[in-house]
Amino acid sequence: MTDVKNTSAPETPATAVPQGGHYETEVTYEVIESGPSRRRVLAAVLVVLMILLAVAGVFVWNISRPAGAPAEAAAGGMSWVRSIYGWGDQPAELLQTPVDAAVAPNGTIWTVSGKTTLVGFNPDGTLERLVPFERGDEDGKVVSIEGMDVGDDGTIYLADFGRNAVHAVSPQGEMELSILVQQPSEVAVRGDRIAVAAAQGIAVFTTDGELVAQWGSRGNAADQVDIPHGIAWVDDDTIIVADTHNRRVKAYFPDGRLKYIAPAAMEVAPDAGIDAGMDSTEDTSTPYQLPSGMTVDGSGRVLLVDPFVFAIMAVDPADGELTETWGDFGATDGTFAYPTGIDYDAERDYFVVADTANNRLQVIELPDSGGSALAGAKRALDGPVWLCSIPLALLLIAIILWISKRRRKDDDAEIESDESGTQEA
Repeated sequence: MTDVKNTSAPETPATAVPQGGHYETEVTYEVIESGPSRRRVLAAVLVVLMILLAVAGVFVWNISRPAGAPAEAAAGGMSWVRSIYGWGDQPAELLQTPVDAAVAPNGTIWTVSGKTTLVGFNPDGTLERLVPFERGDEDGKVVSIEGMDVGDDGTIYLADFGRNAVHAVSPQGEMELSILVQQPSEVAVRGDRIAVAAAQGIAVFTTDGELVAQWGSRGNAADQVDIPHGIAWVDDDTIIVADTHNRRVKAYFPDGRLKYIAPAAMEVAPDAGIDAGMDSTEDTSTPYQLPSGMTVDGSGRVLLVDPFVFAIMAVDPADGELTETWGDFGATDGTFAYPTGIDYDAERDYFVVADTANNRLQVIELPDSGGSALAGAKRALDGPVWLCSIPLALLLIAIILWISKRRRKDDDAEIESDESGTQEA
């Protein structure tokens, strides 16, 4: 693109030529090549703006990360997202030994504080609902809640070990139903079925409280359990159980038939007695110390927590084989102290861990969890990043509009110059 400047050429003075009583002036045109120079200036401005945009992006990312976030992911790829200590700063507003966590379809994170207070948090960790139950054996009261899960309709199911019941509680905190079960420690809901892990065995109920199946007794034989504190459904309706005090994982068909025991070395003779296999002098051949809360992620893996290993463990549901372990003992973010519960948020592709002895919930991410790109987007919207990104997005839009406007002006000027030169010629 060129600019055409109308000047009287100094080398060729104007010559007066009489024509019909008029004088015409001979004019020359000096062509100035200014386009490339202007483009270089524009490019330099754009580079400076992009550098400023990058610096602003780094600044926004740093200020939006929660305080205390680990500098890098933990070994094996576990990443800390946030910790939830309570719903206020006063002692009465802090979590007390939360033993489990459950994520509702709408993203609400439910837990129990002090075995009697039901607490719901929004995905960003802010308080959604507080439901303090009275302690007692009467209707509408609880004694000692050990486990929990949430149904598709948002109903919260609580395993009340002390009251020998599983309670169904509405999302608004109203107790709607209590199912009598001897010493239940954990529940898992799938559709209209509730699987209950209890001290004396396993049971399956409808969400209306009707008994569907029941099996097992207390002990360490192949067909027994000992206070199982973890249970989960997998896609083929297999029920996976953390046989806690027997330090093993078991799988059942929906009708109660045993599918497998893992590790297989933990299977003992039916008449060996309740304490068989627990003697430290014997080779128990198990990676577990006290396998507890369970969940299933988007890739179909079973995840359990072991409070005495201070870790999350991934289990292949096909055979119960332990495939990976994450975690270590500690009180800093991303470490655990006797974790007892875990649940998976499929919409945001993260896990919520009841970090019991640290009196908190931890939201963490694990590799290969099967989450989608949509889950990542929802997770980003949970934090303050999107708010801080608004001015950056506006700046980027402004840069694009400015570039477009400059290009149109340059194109118009070039067309005008061309037309002017043609007319003068």
